[in-house]
Amino acid sequence: MSDTSKVLNLYPIDYPFETLIQRANSNPPKLILNPEFQRKYKWDKDGNERSSKFIESCLMRIPLPACYFAENDNGYHDVIDGVQRITTIKKFFNDEFKLERMTVFRELEGKLFSELGDYKNELESTTIRCVILRKENPKELVKEIFARLNQGAVQLSDQEIRHAIYPGNLDSLLIELGGHHFINAFGKGKSGTKEKDSREQEEMILRFFAMQNDLGDYENKLSKYLDKYIETNQNPDEATINQLKKDFTETLEKCLFVFNNNPFVDITKTKQRQSLVYYDLLMWSFKGLSIEFLTEHKASILTKFNELCNEPNFTKSLSGGLQSKYSILIRRQLWTKKLETLNG
Repeated sequence: MSDTSKVLNLYPIDYPFETLIQRANSNPPKLILNPEFQRKYKWDKDGNERSSKFIESCLMRIPLPACYFAENDNGYHDVIDGVQRITTIKKFFNDEFKLERMTVFRELEGKLFSELGDYKNELESTTIRCVILRKENPKELVKEIFARLNQGAVQLSDQEIRHAIYPGNLDSLLIELGGHHFINAFGKGKSGTKEKDSREQEEMILRFFAMQNDLGDYENKLSKYLDKYIETNQNPDEATINQLKKDFTETLEKCLFVFNNNPFVDITKTKQRQSLVYYDLLMWSFKGLSIEFLTEHKASILTKFNELCNEPNFTKSLSGGLQSKYSILIRRQLWTKKLETLNG
């Protein structure tokens, strides 16, 4: 007998473009294309050639890849694959771009949708197969299909998938705190030009919240651990959200204060790079330390951290399985011992 928890509950439907746009434009939307839900629209990054080629393919009646929607608790549909295609249709129907570099329908070069004449009806009646994942599907199964569908040229990050599958109060908090100027600049280098558009900042915040405990249920796979945390804590109450916000903000301020606005780097190296390994460790340890303690022992803490970075067992933990439970606990143990000497 097959395991129904591993089999998707879905149904296909062929929607005309006109119907898709009506559903996306309804109030409230029955088809959700919110740019906060997925990766930003990318097809117009280098002009409208790719979008135009898509429209031309539709007119040529080339079979289109299926779109995938996830039915939400309200019975409406979140787009989990096909957002670029549907957004392109919507933008073109709204006269937001002109067709360019047409190779088959050359007579349509430079035209808006409203200028297409009989081709308007042709496009409006063009259908695309849409596969609806029913809301009864387990969230982890929807996440799995989301990940598999997005293993193409523009692959979604783990955090982009979490954002899609686990919306709620916690996700909103991650977005808010991810806008912190220090977090936003983390790892971009001195020039600040390194592009980050895969919700890395939000995952940083999630790491802080998820890694505060003793890691008893950590199974050596950080991404799975973060998945489990956000699923379990998808919609905390307002008091919990406020406490989480306070914990993160105050802990980050402590780190910035002790390390003179340059935390989370190996201070023994000439070329210093910010690292999530140091971020995880210091944010975990400083959360429970008072600002009074940190102020009194600031110089000593810097010395102890310098010692830690030079300790063989610590450097060994930075190679191989960087995020293995054993490596994380070793780093915590070594750092805690050094901090405990300051209490004497």
